[in-house]
Amino acid sequence: MDILGIGMSMIDTIKVVDEFPTASGVTEVSKSVTMGGGPVPTALCAAARQGASCGIIDRIGDDWRGRLIREEYEAFGVATPFLQLQTDRTSTFGTVLVRKSNGERHVVFHRGDFDELSKEELPAEALSECRILHLNGRHWPACIAAAEIVHDAGGLVSFDGGAHRYDEKFERLLKQVDILIVARDFAERATGSEDRDTQLSSLLSRGATIVGITGGENGSWFLNSEGEGFFQSAFPVDEVIDTTGCGDVFHGAFLAAVARGEDWKTCAKIASATAAIKATALGGRGKLASLEEVC
Repeated sequence: MDILGIGMSMIDTIKVVDEFPTASGVTEVSKSVTMGGGPVPTALCAAARQGASCGIIDRIGDDWRGRLIREEYEAFGVATPFLQLQTDRTSTFGTVLVRKSNGERHVVFHRGDFDELSKEELPAEALSECRILHLNGRHWPACIAAAEIVHDAGGLVSFDGGAHRYDEKFERLLKQVDILIVARDFAERATGSEDRDTQLSSLLSRGATIVGITGGENGSWFLNSEGEGFFQSAFPVDEVIDTTGCGDVFHGAFLAAVARGEDWKTCAKIASATAAIKATALGGRGKLASLEEVC
């Protein structure tokens, strides 16, 4: 496959509210949708929508949420032979509150009670044959072993460093990452600096071929191993409905472009445009644009 991903598959219920609750009381929801979620899973769906062959490596429960998770993957064309269902266990689900005025969100979730994947359960042959492995640190230490398999076979490893998700243990994994794109918060915590140039240089020193820092509506900044830096502006949209999943979609579109052989600047441009289109619809997968729609 072009892209294999290891991440947390889940079901999200997205609810639009006027304001986030700050105390006990009653909050009215003006709109609500339910769909699959999770950073790596949504990235895979976005990449598949733009023509990449993708597959998920994960474990979920055999409950009704697990069945919806699988159905969503199949609807977006993400292969599921390595998606394991565990009997009598529950799948992860979350509730995403979206502020109506600006699309900002607050997430609460319940982790399923399924067992973590072990490195012995990894599909080694499929990993050795894929072009890109996309991770965000879930199923640790299986993702470490998976990265080693992919690297030994000559593939690329991609890492999604989400906001509020930095952990010192990731440093071991970052040494094996080729495509390192992180949120501003992750960059600050990983480097101990608030200076963007310092952050980019520090992240690149881990050994990646290209690093990027995403800043939402402020755009994204990149630096590659040849010392070339560039800025990718965010694309404006008429109305921001929901920012849920924009970063995930950015990763997916970026990796799909990498798989097609695009240069770094084109990858970033397509990713930025795809993320902007996603923001015009409710839910992380509410609007996953095809390559034709983006270009």
